[in-house]
Amino acid sequence: MYQLGASFGLILFVILGYVVKFYPHVLSGFDDKVQGAIRCEMLEALTVFFKFVTHFAGFVYVPVILVVFTAFFLIKKWYAELIFLVGNVAVMPVLVHILKGIYGRSRPSVVHLVVEYGFSFPSGHAATGLMVYGCLMVLICQRLHSSSIKWLIRVLLTIFIVLIGISRVYLGVHYPSDILGGWLLSGSLLLLGYPIYDEWRFKWRFKGVQK
Repeated sequence: MYQLGASFGLILFVILGYVVKFYPHVLSGFDDKVQGAIRCEMLEALTVFFKFVTHFAGFVYVPVILVVFTAFFLIKKWYAELIFLVGNVAVMPVLVHILKGIYGRSRPSVVHLVVEYGFSFPSGHAATGLMVYGCLMVLICQRLHSSSIKWLIRVLLTIFIVLIGISRVYLGVHYPSDILGGWLLSGSLLLLGYPIYDEWRFKWRFKGVQK
């Protein structure tokens, strides 16, 4: 089931990337409408908020989050969880950088509220945000017993992932379709990697390698 979801997501990403590369005008209506809705009220408070939120998927806070959870997983002897989180998050920026070079999409021609360089598709922040907090959602909920707490964590982290994506559009550095591309890519890889992680986690716990 996970492989099926991952395959479907990757197919959608390839289709979206093809349209971005060769028929960008097809997406202009969607991008303009969503961009206009998100940027219709450029309030100072919103700008401060989204500048703060966007850092949680960038080079400012992600390394800190990884260090904190790496230390926690080592203390708990959760080695499969450690490899799953760090491995996925480490691969994402490299893959996004390569894909941005392939698609070569310029950033939106609107006022940028933060400084960004390079190409636009897919969004690295959207992809990284989903990967970091998606991994944490999976790993934390896997260890919890309370259904209500699991539900709360899933809702909160999902909202946070969406806010990170919205922040990139609000700040003017990405098209909405860039965000969608980042989510499709990251979500597909997360689904693809989860069964492998879960199998190794089971084996290592059975052998006493980890708790």
